[in-house]
Amino acid sequence: MAVTSQFDVEFRKDGSIHDANEVSAVLDGLGGLTDLVVLAHGWNNDKADAKSLYDRFITSAEQVAAAGVVDGVQQRRVGVVRAYWPSKKFADSDLIPGGGAASVSEATTASQASLTRVLNELKRDPVLLGGTDVDETKRVHVDRAQSLIPALSSSADARREFVQALRAVLNPDESGPEDGSLEFFTNDPEVLFQNLSGPVKFVPGSSAGGATSMTAGGAANFITDAVEGVTGAARRIANYATYYQMKTRAGTVGRSGAGLMLARIREKRPDLPVHLVGHSFGGRLVAAAAATLEPGSKPVTMMLLQAAFSHNGLAAKFDGTHDGAFRTVVQDRRVSGPILITHTKNDQAVGIAYPLASRLANDAAAALGDENDPYGGMGRNGAQRTQEARAGELSDLDTPYAFTPGAVFNLRADRFINGHSDVTGHQVTYALWHGLIAGS
Repeated sequence: MAVTSQFDVEFRKDGSIHDANEVSAVLDGLGGLTDLVVLAHGWNNDKADAKSLYDRFITSAEQVAAAGVVDGVQQRRVGVVRAYWPSKKFADSDLIPGGGAASVSEATTASQASLTRVLNELKRDPVLLGGTDVDETKRVHVDRAQSLIPALSSSADARREFVQALRAVLNPDESGPEDGSLEFFTNDPEVLFQNLSGPVKFVPGSSAGGATSMTAGGAANFITDAVEGVTGAARRIANYATYYQMKTRAGTVGRSGAGLMLARIREKRPDLPVHLVGHSFGGRLVAAAAATLEPGSKPVTMMLLQAAFSHNGLAAKFDGTHDGAFRTVVQDRRVSGPILITHTKNDQAVGIAYPLASRLANDAAAALGDENDPYGGMGRNGAQRTQEARAGELSDLDTPYAFTPGAVFNLRADRFINGHSDVTGHQVTYALWHGLIAGS
């Protein structure tokens, strides 16, 4: 069996380690390991959700290792750190409320219900994953936003105060040019409502997992968040606030918590290969942790599974001026081994979040979130405007990879990943084992 030991480590919302004994157990268990894999979940409602994801992923990896399809894996003694952090979940019904509605009124009713759910969720600010803690300061601001809903359609003052109330529960320090967050904090509230009041479209994959192609008439097939007007705009603003909250928290936990844990692991076993694997916002978490490593740190690999951050996150001067948030990870070889990125148009969650960013930036006409959109997502398009990136595909178990250190491999996964959380298949862990061997 390739996986010989597993360790659970839980982080608080401020990035601190919840139980120092858990990290001590990791450090005490490093002896005899040939590799250490660190797993970070994405948006989950509770610890059981994250545990289920980890169990399925590790079982898949063990099955691929036992099949003998990757040379050298059987000789490895691999430890796995299962990180838990207080993320929140986006429901598909909130991303596209009323998606199956038969009428505009039904879709509007679903959008109103979604707005209420999203705002209620913004009040909840758990210290640990699955907690029900409510931050009283945030509750006051969100309650004010909710009280304004009846007046939004008729009052510009109400719309302004609604936006200001949501901004008040967020930390603007993580805002930037990659994902519309700078515009979220700086644009006039009336501009935000105008930009987000119309339908938002993105190009999906097919239900069978293949990428949607152009129709005979020459127009792309779209999935559309079709609710128009103030209610739709208010819900999209609230959804974006939830996205931004999780973006900030993933970065905090990655830098402060996981980064500190990696530093202690390095002190104990300087030459132990470390393999960072993050799903969804967990991709941002492990990228933030990798950014804390010493330049030229060896040996480290990273795998981003449907990562929920900008497809320019690893880019150099993606807009002619700014580097991506995690450019240093590649440029300074903080990850010395290969970086593997799964991406697919079948990912509805990432596919919708980033067209919202385009709308926030006042680019409604091109708000598709694809690789040509400046505001696309990593889990949808892979790493863009990144000179180290190489195009490829997630392969079945009969096709070996040729991963090399220092390169970024975009693995188009339309054939094998059918949705945002469909990341535990044998094809995914087959790529993981190849990356582990190449980076060690």
